[in-house]
Formats: sequence, C-alpha cells, structure tokens
Amino acid sequence: MENPSFPRFAEVLLPRPLAGGFTYIIPENMHTLLRPGIRVLVQFGNRKIYSGIILRLHNEKPENHQPKAILEVLGPAIDDQRILQFWEWLASYYMCTPGEVMNVALPSRLKLESETQLLCPLDEEQWPDTLSDTELEVLRITRSNSETTLNDVIKFSGASSVKVVRHLVDSGLLLIKESIKHQSLEKWIKVVRLRPNSEELIAAILSPNTRAKSQQNLLLAYYQLESTGQPITREKLLDVSRASMSSLDALVEKGIFEIVEVKESSIIGRSGMQAYTLTPVQNQALQQILDSFQKKRIVLLHGVTSSGKTEIYVHLMKQVQQSGGQCLLLVPEIALTTQLIGRLRQFFGDQISLYHSRMSDREQTDVWESVRKCEPTGRIVVGARSALFLPYSDLRLVIIDEEHDPSYRQDAPNPRYQGRDAAIYLASLFDARVLLGSATPSIESYFNTQIGKYDLVELHQRYEGLSLPTVEIVDLRAARKKGQLRGNFSQALLLAIEQAIARGRQSIIFQNRRGYAPRLVCTECGLILMCQHCDIALTLHKAAHKLRCHYCGSEKPVPLACSACGSVQLQLQGAGTEQIEDELTTYFPNARIERLDLDTARSKKRYQQLLTDMETGQIDILVGTQMVTKGLNFANVEVVGVVNADNLLYFPEYRAHERAFQLLEQVAGRSGRSGQVGKVFIQTYTPQHPVLTHVSTHHYGDFYQWQAAERREFHYPPFVRMIQLTLRHRDLKILQAAASQLAQSLTTLQEIHIIGPEFPPVARVSDYYRMRFLIKIPKNQSYLRIKNTLWHTCLSFFAHADYRRIRYTFEVDI
Repeated sequence: MENPSFPRFAEVLLPRPLAGGFTYIIPENMHTLLRPGIRVLVQFGNRKIYSGIILRLHNEKPENHQPKAILEVLGPAIDDQRILQFWEWLASYYMCTPGEVMNVALPSRLKLESETQLLCPLDEEQWPDTLSDTELEVLRITRSNSETTLNDVIKFSGASSVKVVRHLVDSGLLLIKESIKHQSLEKWIKVVRLRPNSEELIAAILSPNTRAKSQQNLLLAYYQLESTGQPITREKLLDVSRASMSSLDALVEKGIFEIVEVKESSIIGRSGMQAYTLTPVQNQALQQILDSFQKKRIVLLHGVTSSGKTEIYVHLMKQVQQSGGQCLLLVPEIALTTQLIGRLRQFFGDQISLYHSRMSDREQTDVWESVRKCEPTGRIVVGARSALFLPYSDLRLVIIDEEHDPSYRQDAPNPRYQGRDAAIYLASLFDARVLLGSATPSIESYFNTQIGKYDLVELHQRYEGLSLPTVEIVDLRAARKKGQLRGNFSQALLLAIEQAIARGRQSIIFQNRRGYAPRLVCTECGLILMCQHCDIALTLHKAAHKLRCHYCGSEKPVPLACSACGSVQLQLQGAGTEQIEDELTTYFPNARIERLDLDTARSKKRYQQLLTDMETGQIDILVGTQMVTKGLNFANVEVVGVVNADNLLYFPEYRAHERAFQLLEQVAGRSGRSGQVGKVFIQTYTPQHPVLTHVSTHHYGDFYQWQAAERREFHYPPFVRMIQLTLRHRDLKILQAAASQLAQSLTTLQEIHIIGPEFPPVARVSDYYRMRFLIKIPKNQSYLRIKNTLWHTCLSFFAHADYRRIRYTFEVDI
C-alpha cells in the first residue's frame, strides 16, 4: 500500500527540445531515493529510453494521460537546486526550451539514450524468396550479431537502409528492442607499482655497468615520484623519466613493475607556490576591487594590455581557496586555457580543474563529480563558457577574463546564450562576487560602470612600468605610389621585422583570414568560384590543394580551367595566412616562421607545441588569425604587424568598429612585454579612420565616448535592447512568403522597432536560405513581456501547416 507521506509523482526533465518536464510515477521502492537533481531512467514514447533529471516531486496526477513509472535511479547529478534554477532562467531568457539547456549542460556520459537494437527472429531458411539484395544484407548483418543497432546498419549500408529496416519491421522479419548503455562515473587510472621480492632485479638495473639506461631512468623516476605520496600513474612516470613505453613494458616483463587499474574517486593535488608579490599599482587595484565588493557585486577591471591582471586574479582566487569556497575563472576560448592553466598551476598546483567542450567524456565527468562534491580539485575551475553549467554548491567568486570577447556567445545549438551575462546571473544565485577583466571592455560593460551599475577599477600602467607599444599607421595607397610596397607588405614593416630578427627578437603578423586566398576568379568572364551549398566564395588552401568553404566545410579540387568559359586564366584575389607565411619565407629565407590559425591548431598537441616554441624562442615570426590576439603572453615579441586593417573596419554590422578596435588593440598589446618598447604597424587604405586614431593613442575612454554617441543617436545597445530572429528554409519562395506574413503579424507590437525581414550578408548556408528580423526594444518597455509575446507569436505562426518546416531561432541581446 502506498505511503501517503511520500509524493506520488516526479517531474522529469529530458534532454529533448520540449517545453518542460514530463510527469512519471514514483515506484514505492524509490520514494526515499528521489529528490530534485537526481538522475533517473525513464521511457519516453513507445520505445525510447532516456536518463532525465528530477525537477520536482508532487502529487498532481496528469489529466490527459496515464503517466509511466520511473524505471531506475541512476544517482545524483546536481546537489544544489540553484543550478536547476539557472537552467530554467537560461531557457526563459534566451528563448529556448529547458531540455535544450540540459542537452548542452550535461557531459555526454550523464546523458544516456537508448539505442535501437535490431533482432532477426527467423533462421535464413525461413526468409521469403522475394527479398531484395539490400533486405538480405540487412537481415544477415542483424543475424550475425545479436547486439546490432540501427546505427550499425546505417554505417554499413548507408542512410537509405532506414527505409529497408522499417519495411522489414512492418513485415515481422525484424524485431525492435530498445537498450541502454550504462557508463560508470568512477575514474580508473593505470598505476605503476613495484612487485614484491624484486630487489635483486632492481639492483642489476641500477648497476653502473648496465646498458639499459632508459630502464634505469624509469626506476630513478619512480623513486623520485614515490616520495610525493601520490599514486604513480603510467603517464606521469613516462613523462618524468622521458623513457619510452617499450622500456616500461620491459621492466614489467622482467617482474620489476606491475601496472594495475585502480579506482580514483578523488585525488588531493599538491598545492603550489605562493603568488607573486604585487607591484604597488597592482596592490592598489586589488584593494580597490576588495573595497568595491563590499558595496557592489560586480566590478570591471579595466587594465591596459600586460598590466598584470592575471596576478590580481590569482590573489583573489587564493582567498577563495583558503576560505573553502568555489571560484570560476572563465576564458573566452579553449585555446587560451592551455597557456593560462600552466601559469595558474604554478600557484595552485594540481588543486585546479580545467573544463571545456574538447575534453573527453570521462575527463568532463570527472570534473563534474569533483565540483559537485566540492572536493579540493573542484574548488577552482578554469574553463570556457561550458564551465558555467558545472554543479557548483558554494560559488563565491566568478572572474570573466577578456569579458569583451565575442567568443563568449554561443552561436549554435540552443541555448544561444552570452556566457558573460549568464555567468553574472549564475553568480547572483549564490550571492557571489563577479570580476570582469579586459584591456578593451565591451561598450555594454563600460556603460554599466558609467551609470553606477558596476564599479570600475583601472590599471593604466603596464607591469613593471613597461611602456605601451608605439603604433604606426601605414598608408598602403601612399606606399604603393612611392614604390614602397612588396606584395602584401610595406617596406616599413619588413624593415622592422628584419631589425627584430637581427636583435634576436620575435614578430607577430596578424591577418584575419585563413587559407591562401579568399577568392579564385576567372579573369576572362569574371566568374568567382562559389560554394554550391552556401552563398560564399571558396577559399584556396594551398597546402591541401583544395578549395574550401569556411561556412559548411565542403571542399573541392582546384580546377585547371573556368567551368563557365573554359579559360585557364584563373587569378587569386585577397590574401590569407598561408599566403602571408609564403611571402615572409621569400623575404626572410633564414627565419623560423610558423602559422597559428584554425588549420594548424586543430590538434591540442600541435597548438601546445606552437606556444612552447614561441615561448622558448624557436620561432622568429608567428603569422596568425584572431588566435594570436587573445591573451597570449610572449615576452620576446617586439614587432606586431597588421597586414590589412580594412578587413575589420567595413564589416556590415553595428559592432564592427568596436570589434575592430578590440582586435587591433589586443594584438598590439602582444608586443613590448619585456624591456624593449614594442612597435606596431597597422597597414590600411584609410589611415584617417577614427578607430585607427584611437588605437594609435591607446585611449579607450575617447573611443567609448565616440561609439556611445553613435549608438545613442541611432538607437543601438546599450541604449536599447535588441533581439535577432532568424528564419531558415531550403525553399527560398516559402521562406520569403513566411517572412513577409510574419512581419505583418509583428506589426501589432507597436512599442518595438523592427528592421527586416532582410537577408544577412551570407544569405544561404548549408543549402538553407536565411532571413532575419532585428527587433529593437526601448529600455522603458517590459523586456520579459515583449519576449513572451514574440515567443508565443512564433509558436502559433510556425504551427501553420505551410510553415511548419521552417526553422527559427532567437538571439537575445545581440
């Protein structure tokens, strides 16, 4: 008999784009095991099985359907209900569903989904003679392996086999069974141990006469690591000894070592060294931040490049660590965590966790559990925007480095959130303090300091009193007239690079386009080779000898002749990082030149090697895209060159000037970080542009006043709020008809201003045409009410049969 003191139902959130949770019956044997935040296994629909998270327990029986029972309790995923509250806010604020938030938030190992298993109940002799070759192939696959899944069949026979499977199921020749794969959340590590009674063998290896020097190094490294009291992992031993795996295998075969897998619920890492003593200027800024935190939760630290903001972060993080609380340090890109984590481990040792989307499922789950349990390794987290979703329970400080960076915004999939703003809300749930750090703050954040919403602390001086780099604006038009232009480089920039190499100094060359050339054009008929799936020119990648689309990723061989007129007169237009690297190799044949862009840094190992080579002086000239502008600290860089600033200045978007200033100021800040005054050369055909004037003086305040005046006049954020609504469909006519009718529906909202529908600069991506609306909402109007109206208007409009297949997404606060 049911115990009336226990709730009878549970609302369970599933990782699906659904409006809310679904109600399930709580079996009697589970009453004491369930609470919000617990993962459970449930059936959804006729066959699918998912792991979901309990949102709440209640006694409200659904009126329109009979709920199913919870199948199994999997264990806790979240202990603090404020995390679930954060998820609900994200869904509401960024206009998507809670299930979409859950799908992004949880590591893959915590999201179990059933796999469709296919069973063939009949022997081959019982199969009908009328089966096609494809049907026979599918049946043989399933008959040979009782655990064959639908995905297995698709991989073997292609996507078209789905229809065949459906027909075989309908005919009773195949049966469907849903199964689910459980994955252990425990972490297992390979540990090296000495075998007992191996003293004589060890003595022989350690003998001065031994020829097995690599094996000897392994033993010596083992004894060195043994003194730390930590488990000696296979990877750590090989790293310290610099020995090969074959040498370790040899010691195992000789009976000296054994390698065992052990369960490691938590590792107490060693603590690091004391933080550096701050300079008087840094110490003053730190004290101002601490004083501001007494009055306001949010402080903006505006410090010029190389002013030592990271050292201030470390002192604040140390205070949180010593108090036993949790601290989150957000960085805009995964790439930045590599160098930053190395610096932070000098102070915090192994008692720090790294979290980002490129980590393995097991690594992500290990960090998740460490943070949930508030273990020593889960109290200081460094990560990209996905680290926001970790299950904190005692969050006291959030630091957002490079807070201005557009990489904090998630483009796809839903939720399309702004990581900086979401972090501020998350901190508010815990009454935690927030520090925003940047040399080039976003207009919104600086505006908030001017109206008193945030406190402002400024660092106008570089670390150890170093001077800001000098900036020379190079007029490419004048240089061309005077014959002072060689390819993409002015003589002034080439001379500066040459002098830097002669002094043993380094240079960084910034070109915000990867590949060799962004366009291949027929000089006879003017045809530009375009992507067949997107309205964008294909980029030539010389190293791969391919034309690639940087939107959808498709590629094709470089043609020998024009497909329209047959001419072989094909000309390259524009320059990417590959071409810049090639040119520099011609000008400086003896220099060590490397390239850092998305193509060269795809592997973590390659990226780390490039950073190491740059730090140790193995590279003379580093050519790169935006990746070289963000947060990297190379002490020996003297010269920074910007090949063509005009690519940044004339982008059709209201933030173009802000982002151009930020990129140029940030890349300029990579130079002159030790002793020698840095030199920055910005090449342009419009030397009088206001952005370049402000970059040359390094005066953010003047730049802010200019931009704020423009945005106030033309009604752009931060003086209004803005939402972008994007529609996508494969059929252009259907899309245009829907956009036109939707525009009429939205005209009923008198209190907002709508721009559009219009095509974005790239109107078609991956065979989907796109149209968008920009919706401006005055600050005196209710943001929540208008968003709700927009949401429900679109729900109703796109439920219409003619427009049901149109995809639509909202981007809030663009």
